[in-house]
Amino acid sequence: MLRRSARALLPPGVHAADRVADLPREEWDALTGPGDIFLTCRWLEVVESTAGVPMAYLWTERAGRPVAALATALATTSVPWALGRPDVVLPKSAEEELPRAAELLAGLGGDPSERLMPSLVTGGRHVGGTRLLHAPEATPEDLAALVQAAEVLGKEAGARSVCFLYLDEQDTALGQVLGARGYRTCVTGWFSALEVPDGGFPAYLAALPSRKRRVSVAAERRRIAESGVSVGLEELDSADFPRFAELESQLLAKYAIDITPQQLLPLLHQTRECFGGDALAAVARAEGEVVGFATVLRHRDHWTARQTGYDYAYQRRTGLPLYFELLYYVLVEEAAAAGISTVNYGLGSTATKRSRGCTATEQRCHLLTL
Repeated sequence: MLRRSARALLPPGVHAADRVADLPREEWDALTGPGDIFLTCRWLEVVESTAGVPMAYLWTERAGRPVAALATALATTSVPWALGRPDVVLPKSAEEELPRAAELLAGLGGDPSERLMPSLVTGGRHVGGTRLLHAPEATPEDLAALVQAAEVLGKEAGARSVCFLYLDEQDTALGQVLGARGYRTCVTGWFSALEVPDGGFPAYLAALPSRKRRVSVAAERRRIAESGVSVGLEELDSADFPRFAELESQLLAKYAIDITPQQLLPLLHQTRECFGGDALAAVARAEGEVVGFATVLRHRDHWTARQTGYDYAYQRRTGLPLYFELLYYVLVEEAAAAGISTVNYGLGSTATKRSRGCTATEQRCHLLTL
């Protein structure tokens, strides 16, 4: 709950709520772009019910309508979503030798968990494209007021830092506001997306960057077709969720992220409940058993890849390229008929995603210690 003392300290004109149910829902969502699915009210409801931490929402208005809005979550060292924690992301970025990450980490002067946590994570709790929503008529003063309000909430909640973990390089307006307020910055990754050609899979294949890649992709599809594995794009079915959760947990374990299937199940159920027909899964089945899946969520004319997982024992036996089939080729085939212009893939494996036709933009952490 937002403390009364915190509300009293907010800058003039800043509104606050601690539940999505109390937001001006239609007006908030009107501020989102097609790539902002994780800042829509229906996704924030999913996060609110599964995050296990306090959430707060801030906005400013003009003529009674929101013109700028900011979602926040208070991250602690006990939350399982490691890539939403600055004390995990900064050392990881430094280890990967991302620009300015080592300098920012060294400048903390101590253990990042002790220096930064708890942290008020702002602009969304998702990985990639964290930002402050704003309409064209929003002013730099609107943005600055919301950033200042987030800092107030952080201090009142006992946070040791405020951060935007994945601000896109193209979001220069907010970047300038944060720089003026003393936020330090480093690169935390690259966000990949694929613009889907009108001609479906043949046009996608023809547009790949080299003949060698085009030949290899065509060969991958033939292998899938000849294997007997059934592949299709389906609405989410709760009967599949235990298997999805099992496979995703195995995938996360490969990246040293310890989340059990039992922890993943509520998110799948909440996603289906909140998104209905806008939540789909590309599913591969061998002899009736799920051996791979990838979920996508729709917002306007974008799909955003959300969760994925694979049966690695099956993969080792067969060597089938299920990752590419489910996350790229099936989605490209289905996108045109669904009216989809772009598939958002997020962070990680940038070179691999580029080899499948994606472009990428730089993501930056902006961090203020309190």
